[in-house]
Amino acid sequence: MRKGEVQLSESILVIFFVMVIIILGLIVFYRFSLNSLHDYEREYREQQLLSDLIIVPNEFGYTYLGSSSNAIDTSKLRLYDDWDYGFKKIVLKQAYPVVSDEIECSPQNYPNCNAFIVYDRQNPRLKNILIESRPVSLYFPLDETYKAGKLTISYYY
Repeated sequence: MRKGEVQLSESILVIFFVMVIIILGLIVFYRFSLNSLHDYEREYREQQLLSDLIIVPNEFGYTYLGSSSNAIDTSKLRLYDDWDYGFKKIVLKQAYPVVSDEIECSPQNYPNCNAFIVYDRQNPRLKNILIESRPVSLYFPLDETYKAGKLTISYYY
């Protein structure tokens, strides 16, 4: 081989290795960016779920002559059927006084029940669930009693 052909083949090999290094760098950068995006998405979902835990009790709040008593009015839970909160499940359960068996509330058995499924929309393709809960005060207006409860929001993604 002549000197010019050797230099040309060396130049092609150097360009090839530089291109391989650049492509590997782009792949690593893409993976890093993708992982960072998934972390931001997870944090956003957690913040959205925590804000729902704060907002949902206010929508069902018990008020007497315009003053709020910081309790969830259980009679209002049956009125909301046309919501669109996405793929979530919102459940309210009576925690105290303790009841041995769970009775899901319906218009026929209210107020002799202890579990309200406020909103339930699931997608069978979504396999991951993020669950958060907090204690709440439940007000039963027919009995005029307050009971301790647990608000649980399950977010499907």
